[in-house]
Amino acid sequence: MQILDIHTHHERRQSVVSLSAVQLASQHQAPSEVALEEDISYSVGIHPWDTAADIPDAAWTMLAAVAEQPQVVAVGEAGIDKERGGAMFRQLLTLRRHVELSERLRKPLIIHDVKAHDIILGLRRDLSPAMPWCIHGFRVKPSVAEMFTRRGIYLSFGADFNEQTVRAVPQEYILAETDDADIGIKTVIATLSAVRSEDMTPVVAANAARFLGMDNGA
Repeated sequence: MQILDIHTHHERRQSVVSLSAVQLASQHQAPSEVALEEDISYSVGIHPWDTAADIPDAAWTMLAAVAEQPQVVAVGEAGIDKERGGAMFRQLLTLRRHVELSERLRKPLIIHDVKAHDIILGLRRDLSPAMPWCIHGFRVKPSVAEMFTRRGIYLSFGADFNEQTVRAVPQEYILAETDDADIGIKTVIATLSAVRSEDMTPVVAANAARFLGMDNGA
């Protein structure tokens, strides 16, 4: 199945639907109770906003078990948020555990980054992960984008983005998303296409397939 929307909180086909392990653990007594749709792709993670308190063991158990399901094609979202969430040491520890899970399961990592570019780039440098990373909801300036793409990190653009950045980012690192916006992915891609003066649908589809390991060369 062709994926166009790399990150959404709406249950849609041609999308990677983001699940919260903390929320799943609060709703189900065991991972076996979680029923994933066969024809929908998912990611699962612990959001940095959920690190304000100690993360329950049940959430970690849920994350590890659900992430192994074949419908789960990526780990996350996880990340660092300097404006909201728990203490920085707890956010960093949580992100490191997601990186470890991503590497163990050989599934890519979707990252939430708010004013933490230096931390994430440092972690990428120190851990040298084999699996691809993507910064979702990327909105900042071209110079920051260049730091990420130089490290081989994909950037996902949603309804709100910096047009200069979209023009400057190498084509092979561009992904698209709807996140929690009430908008269709085709609208997002049409806007990206207008900004770059090229049809981005095949580009986004090919990049998503490569990021998720679904391309023919995987």
